[in-house]
Amino acid sequence: MQYEYKTVPAPMVLSIKNEKEAHTAIGNFGDLLNKEAVDGWEFHSMESISTEEAPGCFSGGRVTRKSYNMLIFKREKAETKAEEA
Repeated sequence: MQYEYKTVPAPMVLSIKNEKEAHTAIGNFGDLLNKEAVDGWEFHSMESISTEEAPGCFSGGRVTRKSYNMLIFKREKAETKAEEA
């Protein structure tokens, strides 16, 4: 079996003030997973990636680093499905 992979930006920080907001945020996260599943994408993992931006003219020589979360989905390649049929 061969797979193809897809990445989708994931929330970095969930600002939650109370339990109701926590349930809503968790539900929204589930909705995002289900949205991808409709097209046959299976949730694989959540990963972080860091970037580094070279200093600009006004940055004082500092390198800017940022981290991002991403959801990784996978699904079987269409060619593989056809070969197995």
